Amino acid sequence: MDDNHYLTTYEAALAVVATGMKKARLKPDTLVINAIIGAMLFSVGGMLNLVVHSVFPGIKENNPGLLRLLQGSFYPIGLFYVVVMGAELFNANVLFFTVALCRRGISVLDLLINWFITWWFNLVGNIFVGYIISHFSNTTSSDAFIEGSHELLASKMEYSFVQNLIKGMAGNFFVCMAIHLQIMAKPLHVKFLMLYLPILTFISLDFTHCVADMYIVIIGKINHSPAPWGEICWKLLLPGTIGNIIGGVFFGIVICWYMHIYVVERDKKELNLPIYEFRDQQPELMQDSRVVRQKDPIYHDDVEAKEDAKEKNSISNSNDSSGSEVLETQSNFEPRPFLASHASAISRLSNRRKNSLSSVRSPRNVFPVYGMEEPLTRERTIAGDRAHAGEVTDEANDDNDDDDANEARSIGSQLVRIFTTRSRKDTSNDC
Repeated sequence: MDDNHYLTTYEAALAVVATGMKKARLKPDTLVINAIIGAMLFSVGGMLNLVVHSVFPGIKENNPGLLRLLQGSFYPIGLFYVVVMGAELFNANVLFFTVALCRRGISVLDLLINWFITWWFNLVGNIFVGYIISHFSNTTSSDAFIEGSHELLASKMEYSFVQNLIKGMAGNFFVCMAIHLQIMAKPLHVKFLMLYLPILTFISLDFTHCVADMYIVIIGKINHSPAPWGEICWKLLLPGTIGNIIGGVFFGIVICWYMHIYVVERDKKELNLPIYEFRDQQPELMQDSRVVRQKDPIYHDDVEAKEDAKEKNSISNSNDSSGSEVLETQSNFEPRPFLASHASAISRLSNRRKNSLSSVRSPRNVFPVYGMEEPLTRERTIAGDRAHAGEVTDEANDDNDDDDANEARSIGSQLVRIFTTRSRKDTSNDC
């Protein structure tokens, strides 16, 4: 694989964890706006789906297979917009927060807050698109579009609670697969292909996606569909949401965390393999996190060459005769593997940067940042450095109070901190 363009499954799984941790630190206003925008972008698939049902008369009766394939081809467009714009989608966050929770990068409270907010404001975004963009612009007010919206909603209401629950499990399994696969690829055209294949599969098989169904429900009810709201919520939205959670959690725990993180690290330990040194470099907040796979942008080959030259000169100056023998012996060796040579270069550059840059501890609640001081115990554990996970230094304990002002906190931890502080104040006042 090209180191600049693709990640392994293990690296992609770590990127899922890092992305979940970053999403847990979003401010409430940012989370709300991103959830609304995410639904607006994703609803593109629903609008195109409505076009197919409306402007191709008789396609459902004469060629239902072609209709399914067209549906599956359109929905990946909306998901692609969500991914590249860094917006919030409930179904994708089921994956991010499940894996981050398994890795102990977030709390259960962080997960519940994000899922609750993204679901409801994804609904708000679909309502905005349905009423303002589609209805008040008269885009979907013709007889053909009214009939098509009725057919779409009626097709969803044909299934029972249990059937939609199972369809929701399968639907979000494929959505999470699409999100996980696109993280492995950096080029945008490859990202779209990785999204296209799983989404084409689950839409063509008529599985359920709760956010996609929101637009169908909204536009159907705007056009006076006879389906009652109570039946829509009970038979479609509720089982679809529960099924999406079950399917996404299953994919996140079994495939992303167990197969691609736990098993890989367990085998490394049992086989005594070297620890992979590259860590997350903290890219744009709203984009998927990436494990470092490139050289430091400041210190390039010239720095490595100077370091190697200094080492060789020091050896030759200190002991000419023995040094020549050592160099001659080393020249007979095979070249070092890429990982080992690059890891040693990274280690040398890390020491250089520690001396030249201000000593700042790697921040809390994020993956350890390359080039900064040693992270705290919890962050080392999240990143897979479990060798010293049980050792908490006195320096780390001393920094706990000093760094509180600069700590990157998640919404859940902020709420816990507020309530615990209030309870302590109330107790002191009572005394």
